Amino acid sequence: MLFIFFALLFAVAAPGLLMYAQGYRINWPLEAGKKLVVMTGGFFVRVSPKQAGIYVDGNLKKETDFFFDSALVENLLPRQYEFEVKKTGYQAWKKKLEIKEKEVTETRNIILFPNRTEFAGIAKNIDGILLSPDGQKIALREKEENGWSLKFYDIQQNITVKLADQNNFSGKNAAFASWRWADAKTLEVLSNSASASSTYAIAIDKNPPRITKKTQTGATSTLAATEISAQDKYFLGQDGFVYKNGNSGNPVKAGPAQITLAPDSDRKLWVLGDYFFVRSGSDLYEAKSSLESFEKIFSGLSGDPKLSPDGKKAVYSSDSEIWVFFLADKTSLPPASAGDKIFIARLSEKIANCDWFNSDYLVFTAGNNIKTAEIDNRDRINIANIASFSDIGAGGDFANPQMIWSENQKSACLFLGSTLYKSKPIQ
Repeated sequence: MLFIFFALLFAVAAPGLLMYAQGYRINWPLEAGKKLVVMTGGFFVRVSPKQAGIYVDGNLKKETDFFFDSALVENLLPRQYEFEVKKTGYQAWKKKLEIKEKEVTETRNIILFPNRTEFAGIAKNIDGILLSPDGQKIALREKEENGWSLKFYDIQQNITVKLADQNNFSGKNAAFASWRWADAKTLEVLSNSASASSTYAIAIDKNPPRITKKTQTGATSTLAATEISAQDKYFLGQDGFVYKNGNSGNPVKAGPAQITLAPDSDRKLWVLGDYFFVRSGSDLYEAKSSLESFEKIFSGLSGDPKLSPDGKKAVYSSDSEIWVFFLADKTSLPPASAGDKIFIARLSEKIANCDWFNSDYLVFTAGNNIKTAEIDNRDRINIANIASFSDIGAGGDFANPQMIWSENQKSACLFLGSTLYKSKPIQ
């Protein structure tokens, strides 16, 4: 009788145990339209920093350990859950995601940002700043008691080098007029005096920096804007066509697409990945590399489109909105195709200085704050507040702040009022 009892018990329990081991569960409480017996799914997450808690519908399920920054929550019934990632001293990440049968829902690029980020002043009495093309140096125009001077700040080495002062430019009491980076090693400065205007080239890679007065040719370009791609130099002509240099050195049309440019508008051309982007006034257009046609994709553009560090995305923004354009297919969750445009945020505060924190997060100023936003558009977009201007430079002038983000150092340089500040690394 005992043998028969246990044999019957085994016959009844074995299939259930086998199904349980394979991931089958009773789907209870049963939702309308759902099966009673289902396969479970999972949630995989990778988080920076480590040792963060993973919560499912408010309950702590796992924690990433000291050695690994990832965790897998298993045996989740196929339904929607609210996932939350938390760590003391950091702002929480939260999102509602759908778990499907026999699938693992992934979120591999979560960053928890600290509740407070420290900034330190690195230069005072500054009239203006200008970022070099390689993003490694910041030109500084400093007010002095008897005039003005020029310096540059090396972001990577954290040093400031004096380039020149007012006396290095010809003419009595030469006034600063404008400046630009000719390349990553040369700063060009236009100064005005009572007798004439002169342009100077400052070679910042020389020790001491070498100042050369440039000869004025009076020649002007008939091309509205230029940008260099990987192989060719492209130009946006006044007629709205894109040109590139031919073998003979004469520009030839790069494609049949033409843009109707607004008269006297600010115009610029970018070549990002396999796409051409053109700004005419505050309108942004894009075209594939074939240049068969341009499509207007945005109005109210307030800054240049920025290429992500992985070269697969571009971000552009207005005073109130942020969008991301995919330059290549994305297979990881959430997937996207080349040419897709996703909406990131719309804020009542003025958005400015939008850049890439890394290839999965953005950093920008909004009102009197520095913020970050993920680009994972499943459910809500997580936006974190990095710092408030009043905490960085209390009593300063917060109008028209300039922020420069160093992706390599994970730090922000912020120009507020007349002071340049730099944050500690934000990891």
